[in-house]
Amino acid sequence: MKRGLITNIILFLLFAAFFTPAVLIQRRGLENVLKNPPFQETWLLSSRSGPMLRLMSLRYDMVAADFLWLRAIQSFGGRGMTNRDWKPVYNMFDTITELDPYFEQAYTFGNLVIGDEGGQQTEGLKLLRKGMFNLIRQYRIPFEGMYVAQWSLRNLDMARWFGRMTVKRPDMPDWVPRVVAYLEVQAGEFFIGYRQFLSNLLQAIDAEDVALQGIALNKVRETIDKLNMFHLMQAYDEYTTATGAPPGRIEDLAGMPALQNVEMPRMSQVMALIQKYARAQGKQGVYEGWKDGIAMPTPDQIAAVELVTTATEGQTRMLPLEGVIFQQSLDKRTGIPEEPHGTRYVLNLSKIGYPWVQKDELILSAAKLQEDLAGLLKGVRDAIAERKKELGRNPRDLHEVFYTDFNTTEPFGGKFNYDPTTGNFTSSTFPKL
Repeated sequence: MKRGLITNIILFLLFAAFFTPAVLIQRRGLENVLKNPPFQETWLLSSRSGPMLRLMSLRYDMVAADFLWLRAIQSFGGRGMTNRDWKPVYNMFDTITELDPYFEQAYTFGNLVIGDEGGQQTEGLKLLRKGMFNLIRQYRIPFEGMYVAQWSLRNLDMARWFGRMTVKRPDMPDWVPRVVAYLEVQAGEFFIGYRQFLSNLLQAIDAEDVALQGIALNKVRETIDKLNMFHLMQAYDEYTTATGAPPGRIEDLAGMPALQNVEMPRMSQVMALIQKYARAQGKQGVYEGWKDGIAMPTPDQIAAVELVTTATEGQTRMLPLEGVIFQQSLDKRTGIPEEPHGTRYVLNLSKIGYPWVQKDELILSAAKLQEDLAGLLKGVRDAIAERKKELGRNPRDLHEVFYTDFNTTEPFGGKFNYDPTTGNFTSSTFPKL
């Protein structure tokens, strides 16, 4: 025991003997560094200097560009963009890319320095735009432009433009189109986004990539749902404008102009087409595990699909059929659209009539509204249980729980029931929930 203690003490003393001098040496070195004056950039370019330096470099343009690149890195590392006029820094990166138009890092790093660090996102984008047209085969520069435009400038239209440039680049990774399609859907260009996600789904089926199938299928379903909701909310506004009152049932919207003869895809039809064309190629189609929560076609719906033989002859892949499947999945319908999760659309009656409620809360899928109802029931039941602890008995009514009348409307249009004998709180629509 004593021997072990002595060993530990000796080890501790050795550690302290070596570690303490190391700390002191490091501290002394830092103090010496702090005594040095901050880096002062003396090469401040007051204007665009590319043409002049190209002449002065005597055809050694890239050497001059590399020299300026080193100066730019030193300048940024020395002081960053704090308390600095961004224009000379922009001029430096602009000059570098004039001398060497194919210097990709100069565009991206320049955007970082000027835009992210300097706060001049518009000027940073100007540099990226310049690089995008000089480096026409690389995706990275327009992709960064898309990112800056969307998530820094909140300019969706500009982000979509950069995105469309990005997907045309040959070195583009396969995940980029999904990001671009997301932007299209956000902008209300549902058909563009839907077609891209459909293409991703067919590509995943060809590759037998189960994970990518799940991602793409979810995006197809989400896009169709957003398109349906767009038309349903238009119909909702038309109904309230025409009647001066909110609808009492989802069916009240079926006769509104926004839902008359509207061309849109149906999830069940998409699944029927994929299944029929996949079988024609001897493939499984969509992975069985992803079919839960999807509006699936009936056997008659699958049988009714007419294969376009001119497109399928000799074809062993699904992706080339994307245009055919896209066109066949669209049909003109009147009335309440099909809910792509396999349930139905319903009005959330507990939210209607309140001006602060977001529009996307007014119409939901039946499954989502049932989830909301379950959450509401749990909240009230928890409040009843808490009040019961305080009283030592079941509350006589909900007024005794909330100290006011309970006026919340049952989301499906049913009634809430409270039994003071058992303390149970239920919904008449789903009494077992």
